[in-house]
Amino acid sequence: MIEQKQRLSLPRVLAFSSIGMPLAAVGLPMAVFVAPMYASELGLGTTLTGLIFMFLRFWDLGTDPIMGWLVDTRPTRFGRVKHWIAASVPVLGISAYFLFMPDGDTVSPPYLIFWLAVFWLGYTMLQTPHQSWVPLITHTYDSRSRLFMWREIISTATLLVLLIVPTILAIYYDFGRRDQVMVMGVILIIGLPLTVGLALKFVPDPPPTPESSNQKFNWSLLGAAFKDPTIVRILCTEILVGIAIAATGGTFLFAAYWGFGVSSFAPVILMVFFVSGFAAMPLWTWLSRRTEKHTALIAVCIWSAITFTTYLPLSAAGGGATRLMIAAVVSGLGYGTPFILVRSMMADVIEREKVRSGDSRAGLYYSLMSGAYKTGASFAIGIPYILLGLVVGFKAGGENTPEAIRGLMYVFVGVPVVAYTLAAMIIRGYPLTRKAQAETAAQLATDDTFD
Repeated sequence: MIEQKQRLSLPRVLAFSSIGMPLAAVGLPMAVFVAPMYASELGLGTTLTGLIFMFLRFWDLGTDPIMGWLVDTRPTRFGRVKHWIAASVPVLGISAYFLFMPDGDTVSPPYLIFWLAVFWLGYTMLQTPHQSWVPLITHTYDSRSRLFMWREIISTATLLVLLIVPTILAIYYDFGRRDQVMVMGVILIIGLPLTVGLALKFVPDPPPTPESSNQKFNWSLLGAAFKDPTIVRILCTEILVGIAIAATGGTFLFAAYWGFGVSSFAPVILMVFFVSGFAAMPLWTWLSRRTEKHTALIAVCIWSAITFTTYLPLSAAGGGATRLMIAAVVSGLGYGTPFILVRSMMADVIEREKVRSGDSRAGLYYSLMSGAYKTGASFAIGIPYILLGLVVGFKAGGENTPEAIRGLMYVFVGVPVVAYTLAAMIIRGYPLTRKAQAETAAQLATDDTFD
C-alpha cells in the first residue's frame, strides 16, 4: 500500500492537470464563441440562444448527482474514477463535432438542443470524476490548492491557444467566426483522448474500499448536503463565480466591438485578460497559504468587483484597443483563482464528511459543484442575452443605437460586479479553517492515500 505522506510528483500533477485542457475547451469558448455563433451566424438570435443554453444546463442538475453516485459506488478493478473518465471521451468528442461544426447556414432549435444535451452529458462524465479524484490523491490543506492551481494554469494556457490560433487564422487567412469555432472543435477532439490518456496512465487511482460497491443512491444524502451551511456557502460561491466568468466571456466580443470599437484584435485582448489571471494565480494562492483559503477568495472577489467597473469610464472616454487592454489587465488579475480556492475548499469538506460518516462522498459532492458551476454558467449566458435582447434592444448582427450600446456595457459590467460582490459576502466567516482541516486530517492519518 502507498504511504500517506508520499507526495504526488510534479509530472503526475501535470498529467492529472492536463485534463484541464479539454475542460477549458468546453468551458469559456462555449460562451465566448459558440453561443454568439448560434445567435448571430446561424440565425437563432440572442434571446432564443440564451434560453436554450440556460435551460440545457439544468439538464445537468439531474445527471450530475447520478454521475457523482456512480463515481462513489461503482468502482472497477482499475479504480474509482478512471473508467468513467475514459467513457467520457467518445460522448464528448462526437457531440463536439456536431456542435462546433454544424452544416448549413442555419440550424433548427432542436438541433442545438439535442447536441448541447449530449455535449453537457459528456462534460459531466469528464468533470465530475476528475474533480472527485483530488481528495483521493491529496490529503493536506495546501496540496489540494496546488493540484487545482496546476489544472487552472493548464486550462488558462489552453484558452490562450484557443484564442491565438483562431485570431492568427482570422488575420492572415480571413477565417470567420464559424471557421474559428471549427478550429476550436478540432483542438478539443484531438486533445481530449491525448490528455485523458496521460492522466489514466500516470496518475494513481486508489483501489476502492469493500463497502464502496454496497452504497446505494439515496436522495436524503442530497438533502443532508443542502442542509449543511458550509456546503451551501461553497455551492453558492461556485454559482456566483460561474456567473461572473461566463457572463464576461459571453458578452466580451460584443462589448469590445460596440463599446470600444475593437473587432479583429478583441480575441487578443481577451487573451490578455486570461494571461493576467494566469500571472496572478501564484500570488493569490500564496495569500491563501499565508492566511486562509476563504480569506484569499474574499480578496480576489472584491478585487474583481472593483476593477470590472473600469470598463465603463474607459468606454465612455472613447474606447479603443489601448483602453480595452488596460481594463482587461486589471480585471483579469482575478480570473481563475476563485475556482482553485473554492474547489480546494470542497475537498476539505469531503475529508470532514469522511470522518463524520465513514463514507467517501467525493463524487456526490463534486457533482454538486459541477451542477453549481453549470447553473452559474447557464444563468451567465441566459440572463445577459435575454437582457440584451428583450430589455436593452441590442442586436448582435445588426445596427444598434447609442442607448442600446450603453445598455450593453451596463450588462457586461453589472452582472460580474454583482456576482463577485455577493460571493465575497457569502464566504465571510467560513468555518472550515486551516486548523479545523488539520484536526480532521489527523483523524485520517492511518488512511492509505497520497499527500
